[in-house]
Amino acid sequence: MTKLTRRQLLGTGAALGTTLAAGALPRMASAQSGEITVTAFGGVWEEAVRSCFVAPFEEKTGAKANVSLGGPAQWLAQVEADPSDPPVDMLIMTPDLALAAADADLVEDFTVEKLPNLAEIPQQFTDSVKGKGTIFDYGVGGITYNKQVVSEPPKSFAEFVDRVADGEFIASLPSISYAVTPIMLIWAMAEALGGGVDNVDPFFEAMAKMKDNVVFWGGPNDFFNHLASGEADLGIYFDGRTWNHYDSGAEWIDFINPEEGGSLNGVAVQIPKNADPLAWDYVNEILDAQNQAKFAKIMNYGVTNRNVTYDEVLAPRVTPWQKTVFPPYARIIEVRNEWVDRWNREIGG
Repeated sequence: MTKLTRRQLLGTGAALGTTLAAGALPRMASAQSGEITVTAFGGVWEEAVRSCFVAPFEEKTGAKANVSLGGPAQWLAQVEADPSDPPVDMLIMTPDLALAAADADLVEDFTVEKLPNLAEIPQQFTDSVKGKGTIFDYGVGGITYNKQVVSEPPKSFAEFVDRVADGEFIASLPSISYAVTPIMLIWAMAEALGGGVDNVDPFFEAMAKMKDNVVFWGGPNDFFNHLASGEADLGIYFDGRTWNHYDSGAEWIDFINPEEGGSLNGVAVQIPKNADPLAWDYVNEILDAQNQAKFAKIMNYGVTNRNVTYDEVLAPRVTPWQKTVFPPYARIIEVRNEWVDRWNREIGG
């Protein structure tokens, strides 16, 4: 069985990179001066990180959090290059790279003793990265459509495949060049159609049926352009990005979580070994319910603290994680290269 090396994982993650509670807390620093370096993607992500996490951290500790922009592959490579004195004190990671960091023993174990707010994060999110971090926000890969041309959208992956294969719709699907495609499309559709991580034949059979009525997107903006131009009618896309487009004026767009459940695509937080102890205070703020609720409102994505209450606009948009399918990230990593090779043979670029 082909397995990704850590270096291969870093290359995979690069695509996405261009894409505490109040009071005295155990082991948490307080009222001390110091500086740490935290990570964030650019754009609205940076704005959300600064207002939702950096600001409360600095107010509570009197320390400063400097924000390093970039992507998971870059940050993990930096930690790997100097694990005794990591240049960043926390990591925002995709699940595959979070698992690479865990397997390389580069990151700390997460416990409630160190992070009191971890008690409010369902255990599945911490277990998914082997306890060496946790998922704090997530998007769901489902069916996004142009409701001006699709009056009765498919409610399931199975219906999606049948109606696209029959020529009723032109579908826009993520290409194999998009880093999350193995999870949000190959595995999710195989799982929905009776297969799974050990049997992706149903996915490739579905693609063979749909091939005459499919276009591919390599980046999220490509998908939106396909729907806006009429090149496609619907496709597989993320809930949060769909609502961001809606809020930007594209009120013709809508999203459905398939009946089988769309794939949960999480973003994890980790702390490198030998990081500044203040990193624990900072990550505890990331896991705080009030801070996560504010982050969710800005980003239009779901968050993982069970005590978060979404406002009346966001509540119907966020797909509860219990209604998604939780990818077996570690097992997908083991077979991902095989899936990519098969895609290249049977589907093409």
